[in-house]
Amino acid sequence: MVQTDKTFNESKRVGEMLGTMEAARLFVIDILQTFRFVLEKGLVSAYEATRQELKFLAKRFTVLDLILGNLGMLGLLLCFTVVLSGFGLLGYQIVIWLQDGVWNAMPMMMVFDMLFENTAIGAWMQNPDSWLGFHQLLKWSLNNIPISLVLIFDGMILSAGMAAGIFLAIMVRRFQFKYSDQG
Repeated sequence: MVQTDKTFNESKRVGEMLGTMEAARLFVIDILQTFRFVLEKGLVSAYEATRQELKFLAKRFTVLDLILGNLGMLGLLLCFTVVLSGFGLLGYQIVIWLQDGVWNAMPMMMVFDMLFENTAIGAWMQNPDSWLGFHQLLKWSLNNIPISLVLIFDGMILSAGMAAGIFLAIMVRRFQFKYSDQG
């Protein structure tokens, strides 16, 4: 009796794994067919097909899909804001330089000092007693990397990741809707 329950549970798990693997295979085939369509038909046809797919999806989205989609778009907007703040800071530095002829450097050390003032890390940065090589590397990096570059680069990385996440979520929901209608 115990052996049959164990065998049944194992066969059930194997069936679930095979079902998941089949769904993943179909998902990858669907993605590859989409890329093939774009390459063969061109961007104009792909744009029209995308409009049709979006109409298909819009009819089926749930309230939760819309809420999570709006949160994702808000996150993407915040990521773009980080990029724009980097360009804004760089623009500010350029305007000051054009007016005065003196470059107003804003290295990452300014942020470090503000964040770690009166802390153990801040005290170590002022007067290191160990990890001297790491201190030199960190100090050089913080003194030579501008805040604007970090904001622009990090904002672009975050924006690309957020956009990829949103795209992947839409593709997964499209796949779910497409195969739930067929099944």
